Amino acid sequence: MHQASLLNDRERPRPGLAESETSRRTDRLLGGRAALTLLVLGWAVLLAFFLRHAIVLSSDSVNNHVHVWHIADDLWHHGHLPWRFAQLRPGRAYAYPYGFVNWTAAALTWPLFGDWGGTLSTVLGTVGCIVATFVAFPELRRGWWAAAVLANPAIVEALLFGQQSFAWGSMLMLFGIAAWRRGSRGWAALLLGTGCATHPYIVAPLALVVLLLYLPFTRDRRAAITCYVVACVIALPAFAIVFISPSASDSRPSTQVVNFLATLGPRVFIAVLPLFYVLLRRLAWTWLAPMALAVPLALLIGLSFPLNVWAQWRVLAWDGVDTASLDAYLRSPSFVRGATYRVLRGSDGKLGLYHVVRAGGRLDSEMFPETMAIRNFRDVPEYEKLLCDRHVDQILHFESYDASRHTNERETIARLAAEPGDRVRIHLLAAGDGFEAYAIDRHRCTAVPAGPSTPS
Repeated sequence: MHQASLLNDRERPRPGLAESETSRRTDRLLGGRAALTLLVLGWAVLLAFFLRHAIVLSSDSVNNHVHVWHIADDLWHHGHLPWRFAQLRPGRAYAYPYGFVNWTAAALTWPLFGDWGGTLSTVLGTVGCIVATFVAFPELRRGWWAAAVLANPAIVEALLFGQQSFAWGSMLMLFGIAAWRRGSRGWAALLLGTGCATHPYIVAPLALVVLLLYLPFTRDRRAAITCYVVACVIALPAFAIVFISPSASDSRPSTQVVNFLATLGPRVFIAVLPLFYVLLRRLAWTWLAPMALAVPLALLIGLSFPLNVWAQWRVLAWDGVDTASLDAYLRSPSFVRGATYRVLRGSDGKLGLYHVVRAGGRLDSEMFPETMAIRNFRDVPEYEKLLCDRHVDQILHFESYDASRHTNERETIARLAAEPGDRVRIHLLAAGDGFEAYAIDRHRCTAVPAGPSTPS
């Protein structure tokens, strides 16, 4: 097929970008098939290691599992999809802060697969991104170009970090690009809108980046802009939920901006790199084909250190973490179903938080770090205010939290336990090897006016 424009097959070729016999020769360049075979084998091994776990304890994966469990519980026991998630950040969290498509799909399989269905959904979204890239850009299906697609760091890291909603949203966006290139503008807007609704925080800005890169290569700019606007209108309800969720309201605007840029930056490669490959291929310089593979490999290595990707690779070899002391407490008379818990536990991929929720407890935060108030506290009154504002009934503290978070919260708890505060009193409820549970007396929370607090 004649690939006339960067994203639209129906437009007239522009100088330097038209398909040629020379550009097709790059598909058959020596070594390309071997590189592609190695990448395919590498993905097969990676997916096999990933799927051997019911829950992969990467940075974002447990957030998927806890929401899928909650949605499946309402869906299969009460016959409807939930709106709120009362056990997270009580009274404020939503069942779908994003991820409607992928979490609902995983919840539908819960009776068959349980938690493993959430892991399978992450794999399907990741593999779907690869398939959608090849559907959107058929000129990249061979040799070095195909190997470069498989090495895309954004796709690899989406799997390793458990970025399930991002993977599904990006997959739908890429299928939208495929529909646009085939002239199906209605389907393009619908698929892009569904992708933006699946992960509005990242996919909508990512689609805007693609749009801005595309506009110089098309004469039909109005139609492209209209398609994007329609997609955003489709995703409006999802946008609204993002901005009223605790993950947004619990953090300062400056923190939100920094987190947004740090999150979006590495993920733009999921769509930008294929566009870059298409341009390189049309230059028809054969030596550029192997160089195309070098680019994502360099990015994958370069991003590994700032994003701590090595830790995500290591979890694939884990057989789990030790939750024995926590699980024993959750079965003890001291654990109260329906009470609100502040769980201070590290190095377990948030698995301990998931166990508390499934046992019937509530958490004072969502699964997002922005809501967890992981910080140093200026003084005891500031900490009292946190406990009062979040209606905390018990604190479960583990030594692993101190080792991984490096805050002064443990010292603040000790000071409050030794000398009762003006608003809160706490006492030791249970203790074990590296574990302490504190009961919180909050009956004086309204006795002293709330002072200024340091946002999380």
